Amino acid sequence: MNESLVQAGDHRLFYRHAGSGDETIVLLHGIPTHSHIWMQVLPYLTQKYNVIAPDLLGYGQSDRGVASELTLPQQASRIIRLLDQLGIESAHLVGHDLGGGIAQILAVYYENRVKSLVVSDSVCFSNWPLPQVVSLRYPTAPEFEPTPVFIERLIRGGLYHQELAVPEWIDAFTAPFNHPNGGIELQQAAFALEHHQTEELVPYLRNVQVPTTILWGQHDRYLPPYWGLRLQETIPQSTFRLLPQCGHFSMIDNPELFARELFQHLEKHAARPISV
Repeated sequence: MNESLVQAGDHRLFYRHAGSGDETIVLLHGIPTHSHIWMQVLPYLTQKYNVIAPDLLGYGQSDRGVASELTLPQQASRIIRLLDQLGIESAHLVGHDLGGGIAQILAVYYENRVKSLVVSDSVCFSNWPLPQVVSLRYPTAPEFEPTPVFIERLIRGGLYHQELAVPEWIDAFTAPFNHPNGGIELQQAAFALEHHQTEELVPYLRNVQVPTTILWGQHDRYLPPYWGLRLQETIPQSTFRLLPQCGHFSMIDNPELFARELFQHLEKHAARPISV
């Protein structure tokens, strides 16, 4: 696996790159995670595909930005710049949480850059930002302070299999904000998030023509599966798949199942069929 920084507009984006092939998959994470969230899924995908997993601006090892630069539309525009820099004309998008909202924006406004779409436990309609994330803006109690402890609680609360919240995984997600300015950076990310960024997409989701699969953890405590069904009803000819014994972070709860669902989607919609 290669790790690189690339200039995308005024900022540098970090991304992981692995695999090879004519078909490219772009994996988009949410808050407060980064590309590390895909590490257990990557080995399955890179057997057949060229995989790009960026850290969004403001997260992981990418540059930081102010709230106005961290909105979903701004992040979507920056992903297009990343694809341009890497010479990728179009790709299969997989988006989780905020990444799912970014993927929806790309499918609506940059459809020619999107070969297919997978949305997992995603922000959509008016189902976000989560009250826990809003609380970061003006914390009124210690549990709402933008600290590594807050991130750890959010990760643990999003897992169905609590035993998977091992220290090395928790540390991977807290480390990017575990420094003197980390709290301010996390607050900027929280201030950037407003539900109108996806609500404005709703009239246009009915026009999305790219093949779409919606994956949802059956036990998602943050964004219940109801929202996945709403998306499936709105995006034409989309498919909804419920993932048993998975929470908000399905790719951690059961990476093999998550990868299998991705393969089934890609088997139908990639240029060359594959098997797993």
